[in-house]
Amino acid sequence: MNGTQIREERTETRDDANADLEKWADAINNLLRIIERSERKLGYFQNRVKQARFMDQPNQRKIRTAGAQIGVHSAQLEGLRNELRQLERLYSGGISLRNTTENELRQIWGWINRPGIRNLLYTARVSFETFLEDWHRWTADKDIHTLAIEVRTTRLLIGFMLLECNADTVTVKFVIIRPDYRARGYGTDTLIETVRYAFEMLGAEHVTLQVSPDNGPALTCFENAGFQYLSYTDMTQQTYTMGIEHSEWVGDKVVDEEDVAPQLSAPLKVFFEPEE
Repeated sequence: MNGTQIREERTETRDDANADLEKWADAINNLLRIIERSERKLGYFQNRVKQARFMDQPNQRKIRTAGAQIGVHSAQLEGLRNELRQLERLYSGGISLRNTTENELRQIWGWINRPGIRNLLYTARVSFETFLEDWHRWTADKDIHTLAIEVRTTRLLIGFMLLECNADTVTVKFVIIRPDYRARGYGTDTLIETVRYAFEMLGAEHVTLQVSPDNGPALTCFENAGFQYLSYTDMTQQTYTMGIEHSEWVGDKVVDEEDVAPQLSAPLKVFFEPEE
């Protein structure tokens, strides 16, 4: 049978010989100019369609042509922006983890209390004073690590996470990326760096986490970072348990392709809905 090695993936850093600052800066600037031109073209065709709404007898052929061009340029822009995000990550040198400081907590508290996020750590909105008390309690516990997530080169704070150590297992209890840095690959970079931190700095043999089946972006992020599905529970709430072992990370363990669980980046109910 064919087998594949699960090997360590590290966030690219400036130590890479190809990561020349001027090269990345020029590539980013060139791509920004291309994106700007594409945005102008997209805007032109969008305005032609909008103008047609106010005409008594608009030219339907021209409207269809403009509509097709909107689709073409929209798809092109999406690809260009994805490429730009990749270049920005390479230019930034990846992310690093460190202990949080008290003067960063108000900013982190603001991210945590955003709608749709606060229930991942708390059941309701909490005051800053409550969060500050919890942070002091966490930092006093030797088994809990409160980590700041920052861009390696600029030292810009872009997230926060809680890790809990129990024997040889590190559990990711909570992770958040600031809103304007989501959907840009930093979440995956963070989880890859977290795995390295857990294995190399904390001496763990296993890294685990739990995630809701309805949290599609998080599931994709964890899958991309190499986490495997370990179990599923449906007691008080639906939850996947995912994890990665040290032997998988360093490449000692060969995984048979036929035994690897399929990726499930979708709500669980999708897989059990009856076919029509």
